[in-house]
Amino acid sequence: MLKIYGQPRSRAFRVLWLAKEAGIPYEHIPVSITADKPECKEPWYVELNPNARVPTIDDDGFILWESAAINLYLAEKYKSSLFPTTAHGRGRMLQWAFYIANDVEPPMIALFQNRVLFPPEKRNAALADASEVQMVARLGTLEHHLAKNKYFGGDKWDMADFMVASVVYTLAAIKYDLSRWPKFQAWLTASIERPAAKEARKLRE
Repeated sequence: MLKIYGQPRSRAFRVLWLAKEAGIPYEHIPVSITADKPECKEPWYVELNPNARVPTIDDDGFILWESAAINLYLAEKYKSSLFPTTAHGRGRMLQWAFYIANDVEPPMIALFQNRVLFPPEKRNAALADASEVQMVARLGTLEHHLAKNKYFGGDKWDMADFMVASVVYTLAAIKYDLSRWPKFQAWLTASIERPAAKEARKLRE
């Protein structure tokens, strides 16, 4: 059986959501990342993931880490209905997966850390402000696309949409004001209200 390592309030949430979307049976092993002695630093876990981060999966002996790689692998292997069946669809999926990971996630995480996650004495307000400027520009790209298209995946919500939604869920979680991007806000709200997303979100609560 598939094993998913990582606490739900981490990038492991993305893998748990995908497993729900694809109907993949799994065992969840919650590995802490924020305790005084986080389990992700323990030798047994570092043997699985040398980066000492979450998530990691063990799929019948096949070990894989990095949430984006994991989700693309699982969707293809387990023949999720979200996985595109055409070369064009797979191209769109990879385009948005790389864009969201390279251009949107880094400033979003820096903003989240320095406005929400870190204790006040460790926050860098200047970095948070600079990161927000970068993120705002990148969200504009998403809004521009959705002004002309209903989904990132073409004519239906597919793996391209999942890859975007599973990352930018953080914005919904911290209640970031998305009103200046109405198309994107509506798309994200609909995405995280999908039945599988709601099941995965319960694991975080």
